Amino acid sequence: MADPELRREIHEGLQVVENWNSANHDLFDGKDGDLTGADRKSQEISMLALHLLQAALAHVNTLGRSPARSRR
Repeated sequence: MADPELRREIHEGLQVVENWNSANHDLFDGKDGDLTGADRKSQEISMLALHLLQAALAHVNTLGRSPARSRR
């Protein structure tokens, strides 16, 4: 890849994914970062809760960066 801008964009995207993976591991730290449960339903509920938490964090992050927020 000769285009430095494309390389930078790809690197930034990979960093975002790595940051999410790190957060996921930290949230499930007591379980060594694994989704555990007695059955598939328990694992699914854990994953859905994690997804909801990720969406909430992304929303809060978006609110913190909005132009309307900075005018207050």
